[in-house]
Amino acid sequence: MSGPPFVELGDLDGTNGWVTTKGFVNWVEDVASHQPRQRVRLSDDTTREPVVCTVWTADIELEKGVGYYLGGVDGTYEKREEIQLKLVEKSWANEFWRPE
Repeated sequence: MSGPPFVELGDLDGTNGWVTTKGFVNWVEDVASHQPRQRVRLSDDTTREPVVCTVWTADIELEKGVGYYLGGVDGTYEKREEIQLKLVEKSWANEFWRPE
């Protein structure tokens, strides 16, 4: 059994469904409501503009400056016309790099 396809962060376009990707958290936004729990921006060498990542589960908390392998949904948020990586109940985030 294989997992979701790996898609470079810069290639997320809202149409791939469940994906695996990787990136660095470069901005953590203050979220006034409990859903989403966290809203961050991810980037790596494949992105020109950071990709929005929303965290909808209490099991995941991302930290600024840390690199993660991520499993989530490549989707869109029409209200803001954004492509988002959505981390939901079955998603995961595994740290691969942390600044010293």
